Formats: sequence, C-alpha cells, structure tokens
Amino acid sequence: MKYANVSVKFPEELDRELERFLEETGVYTNKSEFIKESVRRQLLELNREPAIEALRTEQLLARAEQERVSDEQLSNRLEELRERVDETKVDDAIEAAREETADEFAEQT
Repeated sequence: MKYANVSVKFPEELDRELERFLEETGVYTNKSEFIKESVRRQLLELNREPAIEALRTEQLLARAEQERVSDEQLSNRLEELRERVDETKVDDAIEAAREETADEFAEQT
C-alpha cells in the first residue's frame, strides 16, 4: 500500500491530550495510527449522513450540466447513490437545508 504524507498541526493542548490518551490506554501504538483510524471513522460517519449524500447528488448533477457525461454514466452514478441512502432521509435533509437557506436569506433582507 502506498502512503501519502500529511502534515497536521494541532494546538499544543490537543497534542498533550492525545499523548496522554495514548500513554494511558495503549490502544494505539502512535499518533499516526490514531489519526488514520479517526479519519476512517469520521469518513464512515459522514458518508452515512443523508445531507452529505444530497450534496453529492446535487454536485453530480451540476457537474453533469457542465461536463460531457453520458446519460448512462449519470444514471449509473445516481443509482449507486440511491442504493446507499434512504431517500426519505435525503428528501428531509434537502428540505431542511432549503428552509435554513431561506431563513438565512430572510434574516439578511
């Protein structure tokens, strides 16, 4: 497996807290292992969020309008997204986002 180098700067207090956790638990052998696992878990959690899937769908459709994407490619990608989410949750997330945007717009005017 190939690895990419990623530089992350933590506030010193967070770094001390992480060091203390690693020392006290021994669950992870080093910071890198802990950070990789944390990123994996965060990605899994975010990928389950209906709002994230709604954003992906909207961005996919926007790209399809700008780029040359065949109807078949677009249909296949949309079907993949549909299989991964509960459509009711996506609809609810879209509606909530629209309401929030409308509320923010109303506050600005």
